[in-house]
Amino acid sequence: MHNFEIVHGYYENYKSATVDTRILPNDSMNNQWYFQVGCSAVEIIIAACLASNIRNVDRVLDLPCGHGRVLRHLVKLFANAEFDACDLDVDGVDFCAATFGANAIHSSSDLLDVDFRDRYDLIWVGSLFTHTSERITRKWMAHLAKLLRPNGVLVATLHGRWSESVHKVAPYIAEDRWQSIVDQYNSHGYGYGDYRREESHEFITEGYGISLVKPHMAIEIVENIPGVRLFLYGERAWADHQDVIAFGLPAFDQPWPKQ
Repeated sequence: MHNFEIVHGYYENYKSATVDTRILPNDSMNNQWYFQVGCSAVEIIIAACLASNIRNVDRVLDLPCGHGRVLRHLVKLFANAEFDACDLDVDGVDFCAATFGANAIHSSSDLLDVDFRDRYDLIWVGSLFTHTSERITRKWMAHLAKLLRPNGVLVATLHGRWSESVHKVAPYIAEDRWQSIVDQYNSHGYGYGDYRREESHEFITEGYGISLVKPHMAIEIVENIPGVRLFLYGERAWADHQDVIAFGLPAFDQPWPKQ
């Protein structure tokens, strides 16, 4: 069976399924776009699967999972897969475990300290690297790449060029730090600034803020991760807002693994 038929089968099953609509009152992501954002994640993950030629998705990591805004869709898309839900938000992780049957992984301020119990066919990283410095993004992307199975795919989102327009309507961060972020972004391709404590969630530690990344810089970061290849880059691909980059295995100079 060809890759298209397999992935199309996943999507057809998803379309016929009923997504769980339970939302906790303390879910900070709850707004009028909540379910639209989850559906959009499914679409870009399908695109990444097609671009990578992956055949089977049996183990999935959702990082950061929050309260399952995307996970509730992924458990319907890959109905037979096993899921790990990871976040600093303990309440969110526990909700995902109890509601969607995921394995709970309570995160750490440094992903290198987290005990991920397996390797993954798919790693979904929705709106994490939108909040990390270039140094952290490089380190964590390379670390997560090591958690991929032989034909695994990592799909991550970033603040790209469109985010400059979004900030004018719905500011991400205080204007003084935003201007510094934009200056770094224009001069180097990657801008970052920390939140102040009052702008962030109580469980967030130092080194968490807003990043802004040009497409060429995101691709350069992936190019420097050993043993992977770039599958796709899409501007405004997630919910018409964040950019999406997908990369994984096998590397560009390796043959397809036997399946």
